[in-house]
Amino acid sequence: MPRARRRFLNPGPRPAGRRGRPPTLGVAGAVSSLQRYRAELLAQRDGLDGQINALDQALSAIGATPVQRISGGVARVGRPRKAGGPRPGSLKDYILNALRSGGVMAVKDITSAVLSGGYATKNKTLAKSVGIALAEMKNHVQKVGRGRFRAK
Repeated sequence: MPRARRRFLNPGPRPAGRRGRPPTLGVAGAVSSLQRYRAELLAQRDGLDGQINALDQALSAIGATPVQRISGGVARVGRPRKAGGPRPGSLKDYILNALRSGGVMAVKDITSAVLSGGYATKNKTLAKSVGIALAEMKNHVQKVGRGRFRAK
């Protein structure tokens, strides 16, 4: 059947623009489209926040474990951690314990104190890992000199 006759058999909406492509909106059209989409997402977020709050209230009413929100949109279940220090049993926890008992220490002394304190590891470059961890622990550890640290 010729192409012209097929169009008349199916008189549905015809695509705008050339070859079925949508017409170009321009910058103003794109901005308004994005603004509408943003408004829709905000409305959805408000609805979801209301549902989440209702679920939190229901969970706390029956004594269930609270759910805490963290950045990135992922929720963790359980008790919130204390902001006061590193996670118990971590390398940073062992480093902090070694520094509290030893005063000013060099990285190699901290490494041996961590191992003698019972930190189980198969790390062949533990001293390097200790140095990296010390650099990340600025709230708990003070650098005294080159390669020498003490607990705050």
